[in-house]
Amino acid sequence: MQNIKKYSIIAILSISVIAGMFSNIPLSYAQNDTMSMANMTEAEEEKEEYAATEAGHSAEEEKEYNETSTVRDSVTELLQDKVIPGGDFMHLYDSTPYHILNGHVALKAPCEDDSTTPIQILIGSAPNMTVATLENVAPLSTPGEQCLYHADLIPGGNVTIITDIALKNPTDEDVEFPPTASVVIGINEITKGEHGHSEDEE
Repeated sequence: MQNIKKYSIIAILSISVIAGMFSNIPLSYAQNDTMSMANMTEAEEEKEEYAATEAGHSAEEEKEYNETSTVRDSVTELLQDKVIPGGDFMHLYDSTPYHILNGHVALKAPCEDDSTTPIQILIGSAPNMTVATLENVAPLSTPGEQCLYHADLIPGGNVTIITDIALKNPTDEDVEFPPTASVVIGINEITKGEHGHSEDEE
């Protein structure tokens, strides 16, 4: 009888210990689950914050790209046997609705003994066109025959918008271009303009 009581006490104690161990397990799991949830929430918040930051940078970069774009557009016009009547012009390039921010024009045309040419390069936004400043490229010129000229396409001074490029013959006589006469237009940078041609055109 004493032995039965003794074993009963041992059995009860064992069961209590085992029950105590099992009762702690869900608590540990619950704590782990809570910590995992907290970690996941922090990770998601960081991920969302990073995504928002990246989206902000992308929007800024896209806006900047849309406002100003680097391009490389080159147009070559061979002028041999072409004629520009006195007082007339030849329209060569139109970038509307984009404005030219950076570029150049190279013109090989008939010239006088002093390396000047009657041909003018007009730049601006039609119909508001201005005569561009021509720089003679002496090593590639033959005074009295044909000379090579260079003009920059950069807004400034009284030319604030450049969308159009033309050649003009301001003299009273027709100008006929000889062999190898040419004009090359190179555009490096453009920006989206708010409007088309100048309002004076309407």
